[in-house]
Amino acid sequence: MIKEIPFFIQSIEESHFANIANILTQEESSLQRLEQEFKEYLGVEYAMGVVNGSSAIHLAMCALDLKRGDKILCSVNSFVSIPEAVRHFDSEPIFVDCLESNYAIDLDKLEIAISLNKSKKLKAIVVNHLSGETTDLDRLYAIAKANELKVIEDATDAMGARHNNRPIGNSGADITLFSFAPNLSHSTIKAAMLVTNDEMLFERAKLIANHGILKDEWNSYGNVDYLYDIIDIGWDYRLGEMEAFMALALFKNLHKNIQRRVEIATIYNRELAHVKHVSIPNFDSNQLFSQYIIKIAKNRDHFAKELKARGVNVALHYIPLHLLDYYKKKYALRVFDYPTALSVYQKVMSLPIYPSMSDHDVMQVCNAIKEVASKHI
Repeated sequence: MIKEIPFFIQSIEESHFANIANILTQEESSLQRLEQEFKEYLGVEYAMGVVNGSSAIHLAMCALDLKRGDKILCSVNSFVSIPEAVRHFDSEPIFVDCLESNYAIDLDKLEIAISLNKSKKLKAIVVNHLSGETTDLDRLYAIAKANELKVIEDATDAMGARHNNRPIGNSGADITLFSFAPNLSHSTIKAAMLVTNDEMLFERAKLIANHGILKDEWNSYGNVDYLYDIIDIGWDYRLGEMEAFMALALFKNLHKNIQRRVEIATIYNRELAHVKHVSIPNFDSNQLFSQYIIKIAKNRDHFAKELKARGVNVALHYIPLHLLDYYKKKYALRVFDYPTALSVYQKVMSLPIYPSMSDHDVMQVCNAIKEVASKHI
């Protein structure tokens, strides 16, 4: 019987559970430790644990005080959580095509989109670092500054990456978001972090994350100072102690996990370098390989189905946002409005790459790809 290789397994180790029973007896909470370690690692002023990545994006929009009719620029090659958060404010996402090379937002087309939407309603740019590769951030920050736009980075796939010798999360964005459930499904835990160096943005995010309550001492165990006031409409975005405990354990293994992913990518690069119909990603010594994305020259969907029949699960993300029914109808978008994103989506495929994969698992994936490729038309 063929062993099934999942697309993603979260890297939870047995040792992570060793002291889990002590969570409620610790003098310092796991959440406070996680936030402090994140601040120290990135060198940022403020960090906040949030329940999940989608909530972190929504909270970032709250921090910007997004209003009806405001506009947010984002790559059309993104997960739906970005424009979804924008629409919850009755604001408008402005989609921008991506690059063929690394699937990041196309900065030339970003500048065109800005010129076509020049108004006080244009508020921010949201970028995502697919597979850990970043766009030209120096140019991005310069464009944002010249047009008085905030920058929000969804850096989930770039946790541990650096730019100009500074960690992503402290490289120039106004708000950066990280998720501990990077592939959005089958996650053992869901947790996220919002980080910033902007005190005003942080204080507003902190207020909204706690129901708009002016002070949070009322929620401390055994605290009798229970009087509080509500000064804005908020919600409960705060991360729980159990999830914070597990996220902290994952964070401590960050570089070990990156190293293992690079080892797996090295095997993929070696084994798949000359396979017919398959193009592999460029290997960069600084690449994190949070995803390993290949391109199939033609008939990608059939290729993926044949891999699944051989026990190899892959991902075909992202569906370009302009192809999704809601956004297509809402903004009268056409299939070929974003040609690069469309072309990329028709070709790309993400292979399993997670730290608990054995070399034998990796070779099973490679052998399955070679077998399918040899028969592929």
